[in-house]
Amino acid sequence: LFFTYLFLDGLFRGNSQQIKEYQELLQSLLIERDGIGLLPELYYVTAENVDAERLKPQSQTRVPNENVPLVWAQSLYFLGQLLNERLIAVGDIDPLGRHLCEGRKREALVQIALIAEDEDLQKKLEVYGIETQTPKQVEPIQVRQAGELSTIYTQIGRNDKLGLTGRPERRLRSLTTSRFFRIHGETIVFLPAFLDSQQFYLTLDYHFLLDQIRSELAYIQDYWIDLGRPTLTLMLTHTMLEIGSEALLELMQELKDGVCNNVKVKLGRLNQLMLTARMQRIDFLQDADFSQSSVQNAGPRCYYLAYHPGGNWRLGHTQEFQMECETNLELLLSSLRSSENIYEQIELLQTLIRLQGLNFDTGFNGPQHRVTAADLLDEVYTKAGDLGIWAVVRRAAGLRQMVDISLSDTVTSILVRGKQIAVGRAYSQSSLISVPMSYREITEKINHFCREDIRDRVLTQEIIIYLGVLIRSEPELFQGLLTLRVGYLILLITSELAQELDVTQDEAYEHLMELSPFEVKMRLHQVLTGYTGTSNLLRQQESLHVKQKETDIAWVVLPTEKEESTVPPGGWRRFRQAEGALNRVPKDFFQQVWLLMKHCKGIVIGDKLERRNRLESGLMLSEMTAGEKNFALRIEHLLNKIEAPEYRKVNIEALMELATIVANNPSLQIEEYIVLDVLVGHAVRLAWLEQHPERGDRYDEDKASAWNSFYNTSPQDCVSYILKAFRFLTEFVQEI
Repeated sequence: LFFTYLFLDGLFRGNSQQIKEYQELLQSLLIERDGIGLLPELYYVTAENVDAERLKPQSQTRVPNENVPLVWAQSLYFLGQLLNERLIAVGDIDPLGRHLCEGRKREALVQIALIAEDEDLQKKLEVYGIETQTPKQVEPIQVRQAGELSTIYTQIGRNDKLGLTGRPERRLRSLTTSRFFRIHGETIVFLPAFLDSQQFYLTLDYHFLLDQIRSELAYIQDYWIDLGRPTLTLMLTHTMLEIGSEALLELMQELKDGVCNNVKVKLGRLNQLMLTARMQRIDFLQDADFSQSSVQNAGPRCYYLAYHPGGNWRLGHTQEFQMECETNLELLLSSLRSSENIYEQIELLQTLIRLQGLNFDTGFNGPQHRVTAADLLDEVYTKAGDLGIWAVVRRAAGLRQMVDISLSDTVTSILVRGKQIAVGRAYSQSSLISVPMSYREITEKINHFCREDIRDRVLTQEIIIYLGVLIRSEPELFQGLLTLRVGYLILLITSELAQELDVTQDEAYEHLMELSPFEVKMRLHQVLTGYTGTSNLLRQQESLHVKQKETDIAWVVLPTEKEESTVPPGGWRRFRQAEGALNRVPKDFFQQVWLLMKHCKGIVIGDKLERRNRLESGLMLSEMTAGEKNFALRIEHLLNKIEAPEYRKVNIEALMELATIVANNPSLQIEEYIVLDVLVGHAVRLAWLEQHPERGDRYDEDKASAWNSFYNTSPQDCVSYILKAFRFLTEFVQEI
């Protein structure tokens, strides 16, 4: 196989000696069958001759294996023969002439056209000496979004008669968009995909936008091989100037000076730059019409939701919980109409979309014109982006299922550096990304394994992108890390914020969501720099403080029911799945949980970073009684949000064991929230390490097996490990 590649390499280089050498080598390896020379997959020494071969290498006859021909090698050999006999030319195989560019790098001068979104912005930029054009002024040249070019490219290879659908739709990088196009007689330029904040929100942060422009310029210069100069068309907006004016003007000055990020650039008008630019004709379109009109001068936006600058305030987790539980459509829509608070609007929209979907017609513009939930979501996303309200931006982006253009490339760049990526809570081998994937496959994995908070999906994408940036620029940060556990890194960032702000982890998670992408990247860098120390901090924050001596506590395990003493058919995991699916709870379960809350600050059931899952003891006990239906419904709602039924059942078992402990220790008072995620997680770890003490330093690799093993333990063993985990997490006073 490798000889065939070297045979072709000689033909491409025109090296007659190399051609002759490898042609003769290949001919000596051919096996003749039916008069045709075929290449086997490999030659080997037979088993009975291996010892003789060891004593005297190369002394024994090699024989071909049964895989004759190896189609891969045979195809390349035939291709080489066709080239050698001049039946085809090198240009037939490489019509773009890419082999001619190997080792002959030339620095391209990157042309840049600045487009202002309207004349008002154009005048503001003129004050700073920045010349621009508006979309109206560049006519008849059309300015369009990169996504439309992606759609055009799907027509390549399309043949309806043969049932060929054409090229899959893929995001296009700047090498493709940095040129002029002639399509059915029209001259068109396409904006680079990274500028489209409707695809992903990172470039709404001006730090990232300007860094992206600089890195794209370097990328274009490094890899441009076409005739003509690359031409980057940049659309400038009012928001860019308002939020990051100083940094934007600094970049504009670099462009005016002709050098940006060590890349030679030239500013100019589109009609002038076209004379020296790369022009590409597209004549293969079967469907000539574009789905959207070209980019026009920005006009006044049509908004359907009320807005007041002073009306944006964060909701409490009780308000969020109430909106999450609301099912009355009329009430949701009327609340949405009257709300001026963008935080409230996004919560109402999330509930509405969960109940009715993105295409639900809200009726906000009468029966003549549909205004869907997706339209209102786009409106909130745009407003939040303009205002820099990142928690709302991320929630809207998650609901819109946004994907960053560079996600697949970033994952590949991490993998080729010998790392693998785990997304979500990483309790399964399935959550690992260890081979390159398409962005759709990556997002499917992210959506499946991430936390229940929809924002966690896009935050996970963010973290992966930042990891890709950092592993290229500072590889030393990743020494000793084989698996980059994104969910754990988010947890470490949250822990640092919790310590700095002196708040709970779920409140710190909310603060994390409010940070700009640039600030999140800085936090990630900080965590990677002090990885060990941050991990220790997390363990400290999980501790439960008790104002008693350990010797004063009566450690008891929940008695086993008779029906739970024997292993059920299918094992304990299947039993838990069945019980958890029904959400069956023991007798007096809710009263026991109510009594447990009298002994702690509160309980967190389910995802520990979702603040709606936190039950405040003071509030709950003052508003509800032990036998009240609303209390039972509140607990049941949180249990129902846990997707895995077996994990739901384990949480019920853990709550019953905790209730037993406090019932036997009336004076026991825990100063923190009892976080079931943490408690059960430590119980699983302790159970596994008790069975496999030699694996203590490799527990992260064993998590999937540890959880599977724990689900198969009896309820009696389960609660005994819950008790051990509680003792492990509890810090007692030394003296009273």
